[in-house]
Parts: sequence; structure tokens; C-alpha cells
Amino acid sequence: MTLKADAITVRGIMDQFVKDETVKKKLRFICEKERNDWEKWLQLELEYFMCNLDGIEVDREIEAFPDNRMLKDRYKMYIDLAFRKKRTRQNSFIFLELKCTNSVPYLIRGFERDITKINALKACIYEQRSFWCVGFHRNCTERSVSQINDYVKKWDYGYHEVIKLCDCSDDVDCGCEDNKLGFAVI
Repeated sequence: MTLKADAITVRGIMDQFVKDETVKKKLRFICEKERNDWEKWLQLELEYFMCNLDGIEVDREIEAFPDNRMLKDRYKMYIDLAFRKKRTRQNSFIFLELKCTNSVPYLIRGFERDITKINALKACIYEQRSFWCVGFHRNCTERSVSQINDYVKKWDYGYHEVIKLCDCSDDVDCGCEDNKLGFAVI
């Protein structure tokens, strides 16, 4: 499998996830309540969603050990999700790091920290086949969307989309508040 194939797999799973009506309702609730602490919920919800996809094996919060020359004073770290498709190499997993933020600058900083973390990976029970950051941001102003689009363009298979969470038609510019969520994969 190639990096491009992994990108297609990750994007396909995430597209299914964010378009699921039950997930959209939960995301809308999070946005309406202005929650900032929903990353663990996302990990659990995505793990459950992926476990119910045919041909996917997934694990969450995988303990790993960094190279202390790269990450000083850090002796343990955790990978949010690792998954593999059945009929791929037995111990070869795609790693996902998840981020949930209000603003794009925080999301970008979170991505950069996760990239540094994974690049410092020394030992893990799973072999890393590829690594992807998946993030959500609540601020979807023109400026924020432009900023994240510029960042995502730097990555070969980067992707960004603004998801409409309300039940209004996609063709209608509705007046619903808290009805959009930005979603990026790098």
C-alpha cells in the first residue's frame, strides 16, 4: 500500500464518520454547548464507528516510547488511534492523532506538536505504516478557513472541508447558529 492509498482510506473513513447523521447531531450539540473538551469523546466515537466498519481493526490510546534525544524528559506517549485493514500486513498500522479546537491557530499548533511527537517515536507495539493528523475547528470564518486551507496545501494529501451540521438543505444559506465545523486531515 502506498501513502496515497492510506490517504484515500483515512479520508474515506473520516468522510463516512462526519456524514453519519447520529455523529452530526452529536457534533452540533458540542458546537451549541461551546464545549472545548471533546477530544476524548471523538476518540471513543471514532473507535466505535471504525470497529463497526467491515474489514477494519482499530485500537485506541496505544502506549509508545519516544527517543529522549528528540523529546526531552518524556518517557511515555500515547497514540490516539491505530488501525489496519484486514488482509494487510499483520502488524502494520495507520496512526491517527486527533485534535479538537475552537480556532485554527490552535489546531495548527496541535498538528505541529503531534508531528513532532510521532517523529520522535522509538518503540511501539504496532509498526507504523503511515501517520495522519485529523482535526476539527469550530471557528469557520472566512479568515480561519483561508488560514487552514493555506496550511493544508503544504501537505501532499492534505484535505480540509467545512461541514454543515444543521438539517437545512445544503443549497440554502440558512441562519442557523453553530451549524458549521471545519475538518482537516494532514
